[in-house]
Formats: sequence, C-alpha cells, structure tokens
Amino acid sequence: MIMNFDEFKILHSETIMYYQVVEHDLKLIYAYMHEGNVNDNLDRVENRTLGQMIDLLKALDNEDGKPNISSGDYNFLKQLSKNRNHWAHKVFTEFMYEENFIYSDEYAKQCQKLTKDHDRLSVVFRNVEKVRIKLCSEVYRR
Repeated sequence: MIMNFDEFKILHSETIMYYQVVEHDLKLIYAYMHEGNVNDNLDRVENRTLGQMIDLLKALDNEDGKPNISSGDYNFLKQLSKNRNHWAHKVFTEFMYEENFIYSDEYAKQCQKLTKDHDRLSVVFRNVEKVRIKLCSEVYRR
C-alpha cells in the first residue's frame, strides 16, 4: 500500500507510540511481578532498553514455570525490538534522498513494511496491555 507522506508520518508516529507503550508496559509488568515495592522495582528498570526488558521479564516470568507471556510471544517481542531501531533511527534516510521520493520503489517498500509492522504491533500492544492490567489488578487486590 503506497500512501501519501502525511499518512505515512501519522502511521509512523502511531507505530512509535505503540513501541513506547509496549516498552513501558513491560517495565510495569516486571515491577508488578517482582517481589518488593512496585515503585522501587520500576525505578530499577527505568533505563533498560526494550530488548533488555524482554530478556529480563522473560527470565522472571519463567521462574515459577507458569509464564504470563508465552515463549513464542517473547520471541515475537524480540523480533519487534529489532524493528523498532529501523523505525526510530533509519526509515526516513531509506528514501528521503531520492528525487521525487514519493514515487520511488524504496518509499513504496517502506510504506508496505510500515503497514505490516504497525498492524502486527497493534496486536502486541493490546495483548501486553491485557497482561499489565491483569497483574496490576492482582497487585491491587493483595
């Protein structure tokens, strides 16, 4: 799907938003799952990257043999963390230097990739949010 540049920028911004929220939700999930004070736990992971958080949370989540997030989902999250670097640091330089970039093959390729990644990430966003809400509710009931 080729889109106009304004549509591309909106979809790109929403995709970055999803990455940020997923990363923060993983930090919250970790803070709720880890023993101790939730705020202290959150402070300890504040500066962790998305990739680091996925590894850290996976280890904690699997300690009791009853993970809240499946192994396949962790692998998918890891793959998405690699894609985030592309969207955050590289995507625009892939086509901006092309004359009339809006008509270039590279722009068309990035439009397709953005649509696919956005749609996949929107599902992950909702699934991670469900786990965060579940764990938050459990902590609140304690």
